[in-house]
Amino acid sequence: MAEIDWHDGPDGAFAQARASGRPLFLYWGASWCPPCNRAKATIFSRLDFIELAQSFVALQIDGDSPGAQQMAERFNVRSYPTLIVFRPDGTEVTRLPCELDGPRFVKMLRLALGARFTAAQSLSVALSRERALSDDEWRLLSFYSWDTDERQILKKLDFAAILASMTRACTLPKAAVRFEWLSLQAAALSGEGGIDRRAVSARLEHMLADPRAVHAQLDLVTHVAVDLVRYLTEPHTQARLRLASAWAGALEVLESAPALSLADQLAALRARVRLARLGAPIVQLEQLVRTRVAGARHTELAPALRHAVTNTASALLSDAGLVDDAEQLLLSELERSHAPFYFMHSLADIAKKRGDPSAALHWYEQAWQRATGPATRLQWGATYLQGLVDFAPHDTTRIERFAEQMLGELRAMPDAFCQRNRTHMQRIGAKLALLGGSGEHAAALRQAARGAPH
Repeated sequence: MAEIDWHDGPDGAFAQARASGRPLFLYWGASWCPPCNRAKATIFSRLDFIELAQSFVALQIDGDSPGAQQMAERFNVRSYPTLIVFRPDGTEVTRLPCELDGPRFVKMLRLALGARFTAAQSLSVALSRERALSDDEWRLLSFYSWDTDERQILKKLDFAAILASMTRACTLPKAAVRFEWLSLQAAALSGEGGIDRRAVSARLEHMLADPRAVHAQLDLVTHVAVDLVRYLTEPHTQARLRLASAWAGALEVLESAPALSLADQLAALRARVRLARLGAPIVQLEQLVRTRVAGARHTELAPALRHAVTNTASALLSDAGLVDDAEQLLLSELERSHAPFYFMHSLADIAKKRGDPSAALHWYEQAWQRATGPATRLQWGATYLQGLVDFAPHDTTRIERFAEQMLGELRAMPDAFCQRNRTHMQRIGAKLALLGGSGEHAAALRQAARGAPH
């Protein structure tokens, strides 16, 4: 089977795109990122994706590669992963969501590669009503990755208002449904009122009972479930029980859907477990969760997919109240994982839930010490420092030791104040500012962090 020829430098990749007249597909990610690993395992490894890759130039930028955060500013990317299609001349066409299942992602990518209009152009026309959008324009807009937009096409527009407007304007029924769900999630997150929640709930219950409607919105059925049930219904009411139960029924189907990856099946079960807190019944919840996680653990998986599955499985166990099981799962995966430091953060979170700050600090420190890559080490270092200031603000020895090492690493980072790095430098500066007194290196690190523009 042919493999994808990933470029790791943008200049050469865009030069090849221009010379060959082929569009360019950019993958911005990190080796430790579970959604990135899911994309690698369930999208990039697909035969139809690999075959389609012959028609575009593939560019992969790892957030820890030299100058990566400077490149991130150039393309205005931040979240891992961000997936972008460009025209051969470098014009951005659209950003695709990583949460899609493999077949749907390939379908949307194919549309984007041949798109006549960019997402920005289609959005402008949809809002101005200058002309009627084609069905494919509506499809691509409805599957735009708003989470990784970074105000590329939204600019200063109000996100919730834009989604509501497109819900009303959309002439493609499945796309209109997707806009409505996204609009409701945006309203839920902002606490917006003025929505006929009873009517919306009834409409959602009807769609959730339709397998075809559920399949059309696979990613949203899993990812917006809890937000929308909480937003549309009041606690301890029949309305909440009906909507939560309808949603749980749809999720139960996805948990064993053969077309979904193991990571996506477990994500569906996790959403159902979280809905159980809102009243949706699950028979023998603990036994069900333990059985599914045990099955996942004994399944032979490629490292990338195993990383994503382990992350979801540990969160699933924790959500089910099986914190000890979650801890044992993470501990058992540390030595076989290609990014054990990621799971050490989860172990620290478990320690915090138990009220054990000493253990939490231990895992934050271990995670920072084991982390690899300059951007990753800065991010993990900022989290370790946060733990130090929160749990051991008087331990000047540990704080000084951290500050001295971080100062040394910063001297080798020309992009310390770019994109994600800038955010973590700001975090470091803010936490150090909380210390009443500090040692020489901590003071120097605080001064260095002040150079991070806001």
